[in-house]
Amino acid sequence: MSHVQNNFYKPEEAIFHNDGREERLLEYIRAHPDYSKMQGSPERILAAIDEYGRSTDFLMNVGTEKGIIVAEDLIPKFEPDLMVELGGYVGYSTILFGAALKKFNGRKYLSLEASPKFAAISGALVELAGLDDVVEIRVGPCRDSLRKLRQEYPTGVVDVFFIDHAKLEYVNDLKLCEELGLVGPGTTVIADNVISPGVPDYLKYVQSSTKEKIAKVQDEKKSPIPEATDKSLGNPYLVYENTLINSFEPTGEPDSLEVSQCVCIESL
Repeated sequence: MSHVQNNFYKPEEAIFHNDGREERLLEYIRAHPDYSKMQGSPERILAAIDEYGRSTDFLMNVGTEKGIIVAEDLIPKFEPDLMVELGGYVGYSTILFGAALKKFNGRKYLSLEASPKFAAISGALVELAGLDDVVEIRVGPCRDSLRKLRQEYPTGVVDVFFIDHAKLEYVNDLKLCEELGLVGPGTTVIADNVISPGVPDYLKYVQSSTKEKIAKVQDEKKSPIPEATDKSLGNPYLVYENTLINSFEPTGEPDSLEVSQCVCIESL
């Protein structure tokens, strides 16, 4: 079923975030004619964010097209109790997926956001949406937040991860989740932007066989790593079943989600 929208976001510019547009978005929502109706209404807040993205400034949100796939197809399918997103930005995915998780009786949607400024905007919109009971936003470097999460939940895996932060960090942060045991059999990892702008190293990793990943780990162990580098080797024995779901960016540009279900630990 196609969900292609008729009105796309404004095109992405050379500078497309952290230039004041996020603060302007919050001001736009608070001055919106429907603001009083947004209290407790995730749908109205998301509609206002989309309205801003179409009329005023591009926003690097997951958008309607891919958002619907996750919220209406994948979350009902997997029914996560705990879902964690890497990269919350201004809270679009946080609100959309947090509301879906709540609808299907999930316990917690955890949003990890490095920027205090973005997290504050996201927090204000989550509160407006009435999702404080299931959504928690944590501020700080992603890898620090993941390690803290493991300390708080010493055992067990995360049901669903949604990865949508710095594209260069996709593989290294997934490998850290594997090392910490946050990813294991029963975990589903959903990665955004795997076509636009693209994360070929991530796709190669999740689609590699155990033998290929073990060989890669052995090669990396031979190469000296600078002391200051926080590099993870992952768990090469985890086996993923992968599905590429084609969709669109909010601007109308083709993009895809990679859905990787960790199905077992392979023993060689």
